[in-house]
Amino acid sequence: MIISIVNEKGGSGKTTLAVNLSARLAEDGNNVLLIDADPQKSTEVFSDMRSQSNLEPLFSNVSKTGISLGDEIKRMKNTFDNIIVDTGGRDSKEMRKAILSSNIIIIPTIPSQYDVNVLDHMLDLYNEATEFNPNLIALILVNRVSPNPFLAKELEHLKEYINQTKQEKGLDRVIMLESVIYERQAYRKAVIDGKSIKEFCNKNDKALQDFENFYQELLKITNEIGA
Repeated sequence: MIISIVNEKGGSGKTTLAVNLSARLAEDGNNVLLIDADPQKSTEVFSDMRSQSNLEPLFSNVSKTGISLGDEIKRMKNTFDNIIVDTGGRDSKEMRKAILSSNIIIIPTIPSQYDVNVLDHMLDLYNEATEFNPNLIALILVNRVSPNPFLAKELEHLKEYINQTKQEKGLDRVIMLESVIYERQAYRKAVIDGKSIKEFCNKNDKALQDFENFYQELLKITNEIGA
């Protein structure tokens, strides 16, 4: 299964999501490759911190940019159970190659008006990609949400807008995830320790519960579509 984390806007939490998804799949016994397709090589921070903490790698991690990204994914897909691709925060050739090469793309989106505008463009890119990759599934994950209860209406408005946009554009293979990942300090602290969110948190921690809800929903979808 090939999953790319994509959003042309920076700050949506792509790298944190990519690292923790790779780790969680590996913790379930999968052989996982995380491809960093961002020239900034953000995922290397996690790998470096993990090495400094004398922890064994959870997954394989390589950096690959440029138009040959698609070829690299094809070359490695039979070697690994799962390939996760972390793309940069811009509309790049790497992001487009990743979308075309994937079974699933995950679009992490923050509930703000600017992010909504960017999401519209991401859905247009997805729609274009399905001409060449007709079985592609897009999952929209509301990410980095403030836990402030006074902002709950923003989250509901975003969900309503996305579902309305899906209907208007006829995007049957775009799925709005029920799970939501809230902004928690545990994610930043875990990276400093070189640990996944599952390794870092106690089982009752809200950050871990958020991520587990997302992960289990993702597994359910992949099982249903047979990816």
